[in-house]
This record gives sequence, structure tokens and C-alpha cells, in this order.
Amino acid sequence: MSRTIAIVEDDPDQRQNYADALIRRGYRVWQAGSRPQGLALLERELPDLAILDIMLGDEVDGGFDLCRALLVRNPALPVIFLTSRSDDIDRISGLRMGAWDYQAKPVSLAYLVERVSAWFRILELKGSEAVGSRLRTAGELVLDEDRLEASWRGKPLGLTYTELRLLSAIVTFSRGRGASYDTLADETRQGVVENNTINTHVRHLRRKFQRLDPGFDCIQSVYGFGYRWGCGSL
Repeated sequence: MSRTIAIVEDDPDQRQNYADALIRRGYRVWQAGSRPQGLALLERELPDLAILDIMLGDEVDGGFDLCRALLVRNPALPVIFLTSRSDDIDRISGLRMGAWDYQAKPVSLAYLVERVSAWFRILELKGSEAVGSRLRTAGELVLDEDRLEASWRGKPLGLTYTELRLLSAIVTFSRGRGASYDTLADETRQGVVENNTINTHVRHLRRKFQRLDPGFDCIQSVYGFGYRWGCGSL
């Protein structure tokens, strides 16, 4: 069964170009040019992945609002922001609300299609019922490498793929100085990643732990270097 992708982009030419490239790869695509149109389509069908612009017509943050609505319906839905707004504030806002990816325009159609394909491969891996899962523990943290899941004190953390990779690296390198910013940037698999972006991911990670355990303080900053895990080692 083909995957369904939602594209919400107010520029009709860009929207059609994205759609044509993805349809050629075999995806099923539905399109909308505004937040209200996107919401109307969302009421009829939830996509497998969403590509959103941030500024939609007169709505400066229409894409952010639509992202929130999508994630209420399905918190695990992959959302890609594809936008001309490349300020750190916008990137941070997108990541904080749970987006999986944030790409600045212009982006090549070939690259966009490969990014989408990569996220679907990750979803397939996450959804597979692997036999003999590779469970790793560090104190009260459990990492399931095969199912791409993590739990703290027996409760699921609900991490994105990027958050899980970062957490795994931080815990893995906890016996030494910790995981460096360069190491963590490599783990995101998103090309050039600035330290501020890593810091944003880690803040988001900490908040997820703190929802389960308000006193959580196991992810420790190593000034000027990166992060380490301070509550047991693998």
C-alpha cells in the first residue's frame, strides 16, 4: 500500500513541483494551499507524513498551528517543515513542537524525495516487530534498539527518532567525558547541525523525562563539549 503525504504550501507552483516529484516516486499525495484547507483534509484523512510551510497566506504561523493539530491526532506523525524562514527561533519552535525535520528553501526535489524516503524507512523499522530486541539499560533507563523505543522507570518516553539516537549516544559515551557536539550532530543524520540545534533537542529530551520524573537530572552538560549521562552506564 502506498504511503500518503500531505503537502500544505501556499505557493501553487512549489506545491505542485513537490507533489509531482513525490508522485513519481510512488507516493499518494494530497495538497492544500492554506491552514483551513489543510484542516479540512485532515478531518477526512490523516496522512502518513506531512510537509508544511510555516507562513500560509496571511497566517504568519499557520504551519505551526497546523502541526499542533496534526500531532494532537497522531503524536508520532512525521512532520517536515519546508520553509524560507531559516532563523534559529523558527527552527527551535518547530523542533519543540515535535517536527522531525526542518529544511530551508530552496531545496532540490531529488533531496526532498530522498529525505521523505529516509523517514519512511525509519517508520518501517520502528513499526516492525523485531525478535530478540536489543535491550540496553542504564540505571532506570531502558533503550530498545530494535523497536526504537525508550522508557524511564517503566514508562515510555515517546521519543522521536532523532531524540532516541541522541539519547543513545549520550548514554553510550557516559563512561568517558561524554558525547561531543560533533558526535551528536552526526547522530542526527541531518547534515550540518549547529550546537544550538543539539541544545534544543536535548532540552526537549529533558522535558520528556521530567514529565515522568520532575526531579530528573541525568542528562548533564559538559561545558563547551557536549553532554553525558550521569545515572548509570550501559
